[in-house]
Amino acid sequence: MDLLSVGRVSGTHHLKGAIKVTSNFDDLEPLNGNKVMVELPTGDVKILTVKKVSKMVDKKWIVEFEELINKTDAGSIQNGTIKVRRDILGIEEDEFLGNDIIGMNVITEDGESIGEIVDIYETAAHDIYVIEDDEFETMIPDAEVFIKKIDFSKREMLVSLIDGMREKKRS
Repeated sequence: MDLLSVGRVSGTHHLKGAIKVTSNFDDLEPLNGNKVMVELPTGDVKILTVKKVSKMVDKKWIVEFEELINKTDAGSIQNGTIKVRRDILGIEEDEFLGNDIIGMNVITEDGESIGEIVDIYETAAHDIYVIEDDEFETMIPDAEVFIKKIDFSKREMLVSLIDGMREKKRS
């Protein structure tokens, strides 16, 4: 089962081991009482139990762990990425989020690799995937007519292009 990145440790909070987390998720409270993985910038991994999650402002959260009891402990996971099982957040295996496709390689029906997904623009009609390589930027709407297949195991998206989707990057 793939883990989902829910936020980054942006700092410590007070002296009792709480941390600040920056997240794109609207609600981290389902993490209460669950185990999470914290992947550190060094590549090390810590498994921690969430004791309490509190909303700070906007996309900032305060998270307390049972295993972290002081500011030094909290500082040891600075800049770490918090990852959880998808089911903890109520996301089914067949559902995906923007985070799941960022960095995915994009291939046309002709077998040409056109780069990787670097951004997603949300519009009223549907999301627009932004794909870049060294020379071109491509924008593809998330519609069945263009997105033919997404292979999460290979980290590839198969697409059908029409004229005007690919543009040469400006130097």
